[in-house]
This record gives sequence, C-alpha cells and structure tokens, in this order.
Amino acid sequence: MNDQVRQWLDEQQAQQRQLLLIIDSLAEPSPIQELFVSDLMQDYINLYHGTEFADLADIGPWLVAVSASEVAQIQPMLDAPERNWGWLASADRIDLTALAQHWRERMQVDEKGQRSLYRFQDSRVIARHLAELAPAQQPLLLGPLNSALCWDGECWQCFDNARPGQYPAPFEAAWLTLPEPDTVVREIQRHNLTLWLWQQHPTLTAKLAERVVLDAWLNEQLNQAELWQWHSPEQQRFLLQYRLNLVLVAHSFWTPRPVESPEQHFLRCQAFFTNLECPRA
Repeated sequence: MNDQVRQWLDEQQAQQRQLLLIIDSLAEPSPIQELFVSDLMQDYINLYHGTEFADLADIGPWLVAVSASEVAQIQPMLDAPERNWGWLASADRIDLTALAQHWRERMQVDEKGQRSLYRFQDSRVIARHLAELAPAQQPLLLGPLNSALCWDGECWQCFDNARPGQYPAPFEAAWLTLPEPDTVVREIQRHNLTLWLWQQHPTLTAKLAERVVLDAWLNEQLNQAELWQWHSPEQQRFLLQYRLNLVLVAHSFWTPRPVESPEQHFLRCQAFFTNLECPRA
C-alpha cells in the first residue's frame, strides 16, 4: 500500500473516524461488483435512487461505509487508483442519509439552459476542485466529511475539512466556476453523453457495451465530431444516435462534401438520416 495512503488511514484511525468510499460505478471493471463479491456492501446508498435520475441508478455514484477492519479488503482498489474507481473520505460519524442529501444538492448542474450532473465521484474532478478552492470554500463541497483522500490522476492528494458540517442549499457552488482543462471538458462531455445514451437509447447502448468499451467508442465519436466541427450538444447527440445503428455507421452520406460548411454538413446529414428512419408517406 502507498505510504501516503497508509499514513492517511492511520491518522483517521487515530482520531477514531469512520470511513466512506465514494464510488464511480462507470469505472471498469465495476467497483460495485467487486465490493459485493468482497461482502463489503452492508451499509450503502446509490445516490440516483429515489431521485429524478433513478433510471440511471446502475451508472450513478454510490456511498459505501466501510470499517477499519475492512481496509485490507479494499486494498486492491487502493493499490490501483488509476482505475478511477472513486475516492476515500472520513467523518467522525458516517450518516449516509445526511451525506446523500449533501451530495444530491450538489450533483445537478444547470448552466445556460443545459442540465448536467456534477461528477464529484470522479477522484480527478474532486481533487482538482478541492485543490483550487480557497480554504473557506472547501467545507461547502466536503460538508460533513472531515477529510478526503483523492487520486488526481498522477498522485494521491489529502484534503482536511476545517469546518465539517451540513451546508444546505442555497449556496454558492464556487467549484463550478473554476476553468476546466481540455481533458476535463472532454471527460465531462463523455460523462453527460453516456448518461444521455443510457437514458434515451438503453437497449442499443446495452448491446453496444457488450461489443466494445463504451468510453473508447465515445472518444472515437467525439474525435469525429471534433474533426467535423460539430461542437453543439445537439450535433453530438445526433451523431451518437445514428452511429448506434451498425447499418448506418459506414454510410457514405456521412462524408463531408467539398466547400460544405460544418453547419451545412450537419443539416444535410440530419435531414437524410431522419428521413431514412421515418420516411414520408
């Protein structure tokens, strides 16, 4: 086990704090299945259950309480942070109901008429935001948690909460105003499009996930959208919707025509494939 991880765990145990896993169920292989197999799923909450996002519960974030005696059983996860399975936190007392309320008030983002979900369960996202927030702003994000241990993509980062407690809405979500690096923008795009696929096209998405790694497929489609300069959510969703259909993937109509603008290219493809799917009488 990494020395920094061991030191953090020892410090939490010395202060008799309880431990919490914040799990990103989109990680591969599934950390939730791994925890069930290890018999660690005794005290947990799926944050999308009981909300308007309940139909996405299978790919939503989980809060899982673990005891100090169970740390050895999660060591394989702690030894492989590059799997981006989530992060680890502690509190004087783990109250899953209160913690679920805290994160549910922070997980939905409404910006410029576009609704998305905040990926706090991604260790890289939460690590970057906690690192860039002013100390006075960190408690608003961490809430009742005393400390957090997050993998930032390169190394472990520890964040101690100076004022743990409940900070109910309304509040200023300063973490959402931080400028996002290109890699994070792509990650957010991919996450939101993954949610959209499962919500709008669950059967075709499930069939696709049986054949390919969904993240890799999404990256391929986003690269194609970037090449064609299809930047809007409408254009990206159109591309994904029709590329789920294996018959249409290789259709020659996708190819841009000479002196055709990106918008003209999109509108031509949109009209063609929509008409192909729903021909007029």
